[in-house]
Amino acid sequence: MSIFLQTSRLRKLFVALGLGLLMVLAGCDKKTEKPAVIPSVTVAKPLSQELRAYELFDGNVQAYLSVDLNARVPGYLTQIKFQDGGYVKKDQLLFVIEQDQYQQQVNLTQAVYNQAKIELDRQKNLLKENATSQAAVDNATSSYLQAEANFKLAKINLGYTEIRAPFDGLMGRHLIDVGNYLGSNPNGVKLATIQKIMPVYVYFSINERDLLKFRKENLSDNKSKDMVNTLPVAVALQEDVGFPHTGVLDFAANELNTNTGSLQLRAELKNSELTLLPGLYAKVMVQYGKPHQAMLIPTATLQTDQQGYYVYVMDENKKVSRQNVTLGQKYGKLTEILTGLQTNQDVVINGFVSISQGQTVNPTTITIEPLPKQ
Repeated sequence: MSIFLQTSRLRKLFVALGLGLLMVLAGCDKKTEKPAVIPSVTVAKPLSQELRAYELFDGNVQAYLSVDLNARVPGYLTQIKFQDGGYVKKDQLLFVIEQDQYQQQVNLTQAVYNQAKIELDRQKNLLKENATSQAAVDNATSSYLQAEANFKLAKINLGYTEIRAPFDGLMGRHLIDVGNYLGSNPNGVKLATIQKIMPVYVYFSINERDLLKFRKENLSDNKSKDMVNTLPVAVALQEDVGFPHTGVLDFAANELNTNTGSLQLRAELKNSELTLLPGLYAKVMVQYGKPHQAMLIPTATLQTDQQGYYVYVMDENKKVSRQNVTLGQKYGKLTEILTGLQTNQDVVINGFVSISQGQTVNPTTITIEPLPKQ
């Protein structure tokens, strides 16, 4: 057998072995193929709820009333009758200034007053009997009126030795300690500050551009020009959930601040639980317009690209497709959809990261919880 014949047979053998190996490998690949996994998603129909449009502003809480409590008569401070930072009632005694000298002044002027009254009565009786002159009666009348004025003034000064709360309010810290002498001062000596915080004010501002837009959209008819004392306002502190504090717009400045280009507004809130303290930052929500039926979906469902915002919706065959949407306002964790969705469509609200256009999914249906009533 020639060497060429042997070489030819070896080549055929190697080719046959190669083909057999490829067939074995192909068979193995077929055996290891896994069926396509259908992704699981959560779907829900959009929530339909009646809501009102709103605007958000940054504001701050200020006291309804703030009064400095001043000592109006000199003397030593003898008592402090409140706790610093405590809540006090109207007419509650807060400070006492030494009273002895003022009480004695009342006693002295009362004695002079009583004597002057007796003398005036005596002179009037004598005049009836022609036993005295009209001049004597006039002098007695003058003395009586002076004594009466001094007596009343002494009682007023005695009253000034007790400083009482002018209204229910929150006290600041005392500025003068017991034992200190309060000298004479035309403006009085400041002892503390009291603030009325029930109700309470929240101040905020609207810039010129938003103001003009608001007036154009909401004050176009003559029936709703004045919204003061009618426009509802809701307030939230930094750690609040939602806007739990409600009130009404009670003031709008009559001109824009030329330095800031904004109009100052103010809301009045009952603050019955005393949670709104002066100086706190507040987020202010002003509702306006008539209630409308809003279509809402979870904000986390929304996706965006160069074409804009979109969501995935599922059809009756459990296939998903992209659907572009136009957004309205946000209400907590939900966002209003203006266009692009129907209320009867199933929106993918969870699991959309692992799906693509036209893919079949394994859905779990839930219901979107409605928002708290406004």
